[in-house]
Amino acid sequence: NKLKKIFICGTNTDVGKTYIANRIIKKIKKKAKIGVYKPIESGCNKKCGELIPNDSSIYFKTIEEEIPLNIINPYRFEPPISPRRAIKLAKRKIYNKNLVSHIKQFSDYEYLFIEGAGGVCSPLTLDGLNIDFMKQIGGKAILIAKDELGVLNNVLLCLNILKKYKIPLLAIVLNRIQLKQHSKMNNKKELEEFTDIPVLQFIHNKSDDAELRFLEKKILTM
Repeated sequence: NKLKKIFICGTNTDVGKTYIANRIIKKIKKKAKIGVYKPIESGCNKKCGELIPNDSSIYFKTIEEEIPLNIINPYRFEPPISPRRAIKLAKRKIYNKNLVSHIKQFSDYEYLFIEGAGGVCSPLTLDGLNIDFMKQIGGKAILIAKDELGVLNNVLLCLNILKKYKIPLLAIVLNRIQLKQHSKMNNKKELEEFTDIPVLQFIHNKSDDAELRFLEKKILTM
């Protein structure tokens, strides 16, 4: 049974990659054996001399601690900066191949959710961006973007580079964090005029059942 990989990528940092991925995992974890992998995390908190990752700890709780935190997240750094810069400052040697090599630990799973760091083209290791890592591991991606003014530009730039790298997209998720928007703005409708890829809108404090059902079906029929 071949491991199916879903890469959760973003147009930028702080767009809600972990939040959306978490919602999806909670929805489908009873129907399939799900693994989660966030290879590298910066901005970790130091507790009792150990670095504790924020996003990876959320995943750890969601999967009910079935996968050790060190397997979910093998590489951690304290400064809240790009992972590549954090690696350089720590005088470590971490390359994309190191991140790829950890995937074999998930061979018993049906689906593996992988979250990068920052945006699609953010520097990830000493020799690669997020998108290079996505290309090396294969699989399909879900693009997360913050639903706000300017998002159309960000999404269209990401779609162009993903297409260039031949990375298939399952969906685009517009994550509405700030509820207040101009009454005439409709990023979902406008974005749908530029792409055939499904565009889903998640609005905080509103039901996302229909969106999650759609993503569940997309993923479980990969």
